[in-house]
Amino acid sequence: MIKVAEEYNLETNEIIDDICELVELYQDSEGNWTSFCRPSLTSPRCLNIAMVEVMKDGINTWFWENGRFSWSMEEKFWDWSSDKAETLGA
Repeated sequence: MIKVAEEYNLETNEIIDDICELVELYQDSEGNWTSFCRPSLTSPRCLNIAMVEVMKDGINTWFWENGRFSWSMEEKFWDWSSDKAETLGA
């Protein structure tokens, strides 16, 4: 699960909570985050495995801290662009 946005109180402009998306995360051989995609949840068992992993690993904020998210109306999913010109996760 990754953080993709923050929910704000419109009256006080204070952050209320993180907005997160369930994804499959990928790392390179050195453990650097490289990408994410929609999860493949094909059964209740797969959903349970995903829940256990989120409970164990928590919310991944690396992509949030190192880039920008935007919602793709065409893909109905998040686009992400790095803040850095270098390789992801470096």
